[in-house]
Amino acid sequence: YMVSEREKARLRGVESPICETYEETEENFHAAIDSILAHGPATNQDGPGAAAAEILVASHSRTSIERTLNVMQELDVSPDRVGFGQLLGMADHLTFTLGRNGYKAYKYVPYGPVEEVVPYLIRRTQENSAILGSAGVMEERAMVSAELLRRLRPF
Repeated sequence: YMVSEREKARLRGVESPICETYEETEENFHAAIDSILAHGPATNQDGPGAAAAEILVASHSRTSIERTLNVMQELDVSPDRVGFGQLLGMADHLTFTLGRNGYKAYKYVPYGPVEEVVPYLIRRTQENSAILGSAGVMEERAMVSAELLRRLRPF
């Protein structure tokens, strides 16, 4: 949405709602997560029925997920309040690791009319193209390659 939202703001003569850099976006993302995790009772000892904000952290970034887990631990936030989600086929190693360790981990599948789903997937590709050469992507490629080789080896 980065390109289209900037263009819409320009046409309306208003400030763009989109951050200028990835780092600024990540900083805002983390601040929002921190604010939600800190909302309401932050301890597991507050008992059932205690009101507390819940959040679904939708991120393919290992750094953001690990950071969220660290903040949860610092604030003694119950894993019941936090879910993690990624697009099916992306960051599967993160989703499976979270699930294996007892966290709510979700995969989402875009569904709907082709004329709506394809533009969404194209936007996701554009957003992610900036990180295709990142350390996280290179790590995931290495893991996939190693697993492929393991499966192809004779018994």
